[in-house]
Amino acid sequence: GDVTTTIFEVVTALDAISLYCCQVPCSSISVTMVSLMVFFLVGLAGVTIRPEDVPCRTFEEIYPSGKELCENMWDDAFVYETNLSMAFTMWFFEAENPNNKVAERLGWPPVDDCHLEYFHKEAPGPEPDNFTECHPWKDYSCCHQATVSSVRKIKEAYGNEWQWDRCGPLSPACERFFVQEACLYECEPNAGVYRKFPAHIYNESDPNHNKWQIAGMPIRADYCDAWFRACRYDQFCAVDSGSYYSCAREFAKSDENDSGGGSGGDVGLIVGVIIACVLVAVLAGVLGYFIFKEKRGNPVFSK
Repeated sequence: GDVTTTIFEVVTALDAISLYCCQVPCSSISVTMVSLMVFFLVGLAGVTIRPEDVPCRTFEEIYPSGKELCENMWDDAFVYETNLSMAFTMWFFEAENPNNKVAERLGWPPVDDCHLEYFHKEAPGPEPDNFTECHPWKDYSCCHQATVSSVRKIKEAYGNEWQWDRCGPLSPACERFFVQEACLYECEPNAGVYRKFPAHIYNESDPNHNKWQIAGMPIRADYCDAWFRACRYDQFCAVDSGSYYSCAREFAKSDENDSGGGSGGDVGLIVGVIIACVLVAVLAGVLGYFIFKEKRGNPVFSK
């Protein structure tokens, strides 16, 4: 990091000082002194160098195919469905939402309640003309414009641990699929019928129950395959076979550890390194002075 780079710059400068003071090309004293400084300072900086707490891999290393991506990433929220007439899509361009026909074929009644409860509306309805990020749902949506006003707003809505680019920036093609999935979850009225703990079984006293999670929603296989192709070489969290939920928990732990001793600890370390560098510089100057006096025939410590 920046701290380590600074250390090596200081060490290089100190080596030059010692050589100048010694008036020799490379005395054994100078080499020993600088070697000790390098060992000490790099060792001190080493406390900031640690492996990433959460493993990151390419999508193709985590998910063998689009099936695993859709089903594993969201902990069984979605099902990879090859019968496209019985599967929902996460994006569409038709004037009429094609997911309504799918829901009808699957035996669901017309939806007039959003069911999911987080940032969702109570009932679906139209949104204003500036509703552009999730525009397919503008006329009949379970999400508010304020919830999905931009890609950044969508990405940051649930906290740092849920941001999809924690392993590094995603390619535009890959990121677009995450935005589309978010639009489906936030805005699609038919997603609510797949609420994992619907109202008739939801138990507020059960810590495992919630009002926001979905389960078993069939998604078009070709959509999942396209998502896999778009993200194949991008990086994502690899915890629990790429489970977004498990990854969020691990990132939350990592962030908590960092907040407990992260940036503040880095400041303390930098101060410590500066103090150490000053002390070593003083020692180098003193040693150089001793050597200079001895070469002039006036040793500081004479017998």
